[in-house]
Order: sequence, then C-alpha cells, then structure tokens
Amino acid sequence: MRAALAVAQEALRTGDVPVGVIVINKNNEVISQGRNEREALGDPTAHAEIVAIRAAAELLGTWR
Repeated sequence: MRAALAVAQEALRTGDVPVGVIVINKNNEVISQGRNEREALGDPTAHAEIVAIRAAAELLGTWR
C-alpha cells in the first residue's frame, strides 16, 4: 500500500488525480506500477489501473 501511495504522489506533480497502482505476481514481487497520467499525456484512457495493466502485460508478453 505504501508503494501505491508513493506512486500516487507522482501523479500530483503532473496535475493528475493522485491514484497509484502496484501489480504483484504470485510471489508478491512488484511487476509493474501505474499512476494517473491523463493530464500528463493528454490521454483519457491513461488511468492508473490501465497504465499498470498495460505495463504488466508488456512485461509478461501476454494480456492474460
């Protein structure tokens, strides 16, 4: 939770809503993170959850 809160703080610096997400694997290892980036990127789909899921899928090489 602390890691997600730290990521959320990064969103504030770019004028985004402070939401942070951490994705972990079955071994409790962090595999991706995301923060709201809608304002920073001008992308209405850049919600923290979507950013984190996209990063995890890219790392794993699959969307599942």
